Amino acid sequence: MPLYYEQQGSNDNPTLVFLHGFLGNCLDWHTTIEQLKSDFHCVCIDLPGHGNSSAIDLSKVDGFANCHQLIKYCLNELNIQSFVFVGYSLGGRIALDYARSQNDPRLKHLILESTHLGLDNDKDKMQRYQSDLIWAECFATQSIEDSLYDWYDQTIFDDLSDAEKGMLIETREDNYGVYLANMLLATSLSHQQCARQFIATTDLPISYCYGEKDSKFKEIADSLPQRKNLVIQGFAGLGHNTHIKKPIIYANNIKQILR
Repeated sequence: MPLYYEQQGSNDNPTLVFLHGFLGNCLDWHTTIEQLKSDFHCVCIDLPGHGNSSAIDLSKVDGFANCHQLIKYCLNELNIQSFVFVGYSLGGRIALDYARSQNDPRLKHLILESTHLGLDNDKDKMQRYQSDLIWAECFATQSIEDSLYDWYDQTIFDDLSDAEKGMLIETREDNYGVYLANMLLATSLSHQQCARQFIATTDLPISYCYGEKDSKFKEIADSLPQRKNLVIQGFAGLGHNTHIKKPIIYANNIKQILR
């Protein structure tokens, strides 16, 4: 099955390919895309296990490679000759690993939001996989509502008010827990190859964005090398999910990056 995608704007304009985070779907980007579609061809993809791609299951062994191939099918079907990835969290990790592994000359720029670079030692990978197994069991065995409340109770989402968490949970209650569990394990951070060496050596333009209240990803941003092709930007007063809390600011930032 092909991945579900939506497109807005003229394909005569530069193409932006949007990849959402875990639990999200194309709807997460709609307000941002509204600000961009007059200047860009915006393609938004539902990742496996999510939205209208929920029934697509990735290989547990080669989840990242499998996902990259599905994304390529979308790009080829749309006859896209060049594009920019805009990826958030899980979507950013998939975009980053695509850039590292696929050697696709059509990819011209990476815009990453709150994106982990990968783990570089076996102990951390084992601990992360054990954590992901617990979460996968949670999503596969509990009601989706209970799982979502547990998920958004994590420290990384502390910048969200109870009302904001409630709105997110309401928009994500159509997900299927087993499909989410499968995707979580197939694209576990423990399976992602660390991209630090790639970032330190590639000539591909990369823009790394994070919310300054998100201490985990601020630390990752601070650890990135100083390179001419790498731009790092923190958003004051924001946490893990910048584009949902301030979609217009985020869209204007994309315009500025690609100007």
